[in-house]
Amino acid sequence: MSLTRRGWLNAALAVMAVALVMILEHSDKRPHRAAPRRLLAIHAGQITRITLARAHHRSMLIVRRGSHWVLKRPFAARADRFRVESLTDLVRAHVHDRFPAPAALGAFGLAPAQARLSVNGTRVLVGRRQPFGNLRYLLIGHMVALVAADTIHPRRLTVDSFLSTRLFGKRVRPIAFALPGLTVARQHGIWRARPLPQHTSNDRITTFVDEWRYARALSVDRYHGEPVQAHILIRYRVRGNHKGPVRSLTLGILERRPELALVRDDNGLVYHFPAETGERLLSLMRARTS
Repeated sequence: MSLTRRGWLNAALAVMAVALVMILEHSDKRPHRAAPRRLLAIHAGQITRITLARAHHRSMLIVRRGSHWVLKRPFAARADRFRVESLTDLVRAHVHDRFPAPAALGAFGLAPAQARLSVNGTRVLVGRRQPFGNLRYLLIGHMVALVAADTIHPRRLTVDSFLSTRLFGKRVRPIAFALPGLTVARQHGIWRARPLPQHTSNDRITTFVDEWRYARALSVDRYHGEPVQAHILIRYRVRGNHKGPVRSLTLGILERRPELALVRDDNGLVYHFPAETGERLLSLMRARTS
């Protein structure tokens, strides 16, 4: 009886081994699922030129200058690096599906498109969100691609949203500030203020200068001719050129409350700061070190 049982056991094991081999051979012959494809066959670091267009909005041209991005159209201005890089990240967006574009594109919000981009010359049309699912239609060449809807938001593609919120570029090295009722200038390597408020240390004055040097606005928009209450004159040199010519920049104070609004005369842009930041920028007495 034991031999019979051993025989049945050996036979069962043999059948299982044959079945396993057949399963493995069959799985090897099945086509492997393709790895997720990138939206564009280009790396984000290779992008040097981006154009943007929306219906009833001014078209934009943004170009790379070394490690910086610059808005060239509809006017010249420094561009916000993080905002632009949110666009360059589009090239490596995960494509959930891709299919040949049909003749009628209206159902996908692509005729007309909600926005039109050109990345290093490659055109991308941005369509609407998929009715069921958090995906958005894009048209590239003759193919429609589906990517995550939050990859790009057509309504956020405005000129103002791409402007750098930094009041000064990184190469600006201020050497003097002439504000209403206050002058701060660098003399023999030390920042000095006139008139000097009581109990004001040199460290406090240096902190005041740093507030200006690294000032970043909450928002930036175009100047529309609002009256200027007072002016601020800033003299500076270009960083890295200590013996270069001294240059001047004039700022206009449009308002102090409920926010500080400063307009730069050289680019016609208005920089909006919270009132607390305005206190730190306009007065040594009110400015806080914390």
